[in-house]
Amino acid sequence: MLKKIVVLIIIICSACQTTKIKNDNYKFSSSVVELGSIGTSKLSYNENIFEPKGLPKLENNIRVEIGVVPYNRKLNKIYKSKAKYNQNQTKVAFIDSLPIKPELVTIKILDIAGLVQEINADYNTNILKLLTDTQNLKIISSLAVSLPVEEIAKIRQSDAFYLTNNQYKKYTIALFKGGKKTDIIDINPETIVAYQVSSFCWGKSMKGTWNVADIVNESNSCSGITKRKISEKKNNKDLFDM
Repeated sequence: MLKKIVVLIIIICSACQTTKIKNDNYKFSSSVVELGSIGTSKLSYNENIFEPKGLPKLENNIRVEIGVVPYNRKLNKIYKSKAKYNQNQTKVAFIDSLPIKPELVTIKILDIAGLVQEINADYNTNILKLLTDTQNLKIISSLAVSLPVEEIAKIRQSDAFYLTNNQYKKYTIALFKGGKKTDIIDINPETIVAYQVSSFCWGKSMKGTWNVADIVNESNSCSGITKRKISEKKNNKDLFDM
């Protein structure tokens, strides 16, 4: 009975720190997060905690999906509660009675295959080693951010978006129109409202080494022959033991 009560409390606490945005579950946190960053994710004392451990180097642009959704009363309430722990957090002017509400922008990694290829590349050996050694790290795969109306206007005028790494350990969002780069958006951590984390799935290469094979939502299982954890088959018993 006690075990059931503990599980119920955990579920309730977790629900208080998450919300649905575009039918996807997002976490609220006072932690500083960045799209594409890798680290540990946990729920501690009714608060989502993400501790970044590293950023993969991106030699190639990674396609992302950007959506614009209305800001609502629930988001505003939790976002304001975060401001108690972060005085630099961007203020959102939300008044429920106004006909035109502020808007929220979701930025989600779309090109999972491209990101997997980057992580497995020679220039990210330190990141891959970190992942294989720890086995419990997650990646920030989507953000919900509060951007100025000018930035949202730029997004609406664009038709493609990419996560870029033009500076050392610094990511930006590049905006494209008709195949040409038109602008960039620098995501300020103080504008982040919520985030999603995803888990890594592993597979063996032709050489017998373990590489990242897929990235899936943390609540989803790995598919096909990919595995959530690296596992080695036990060695066969020595012939002398037979």
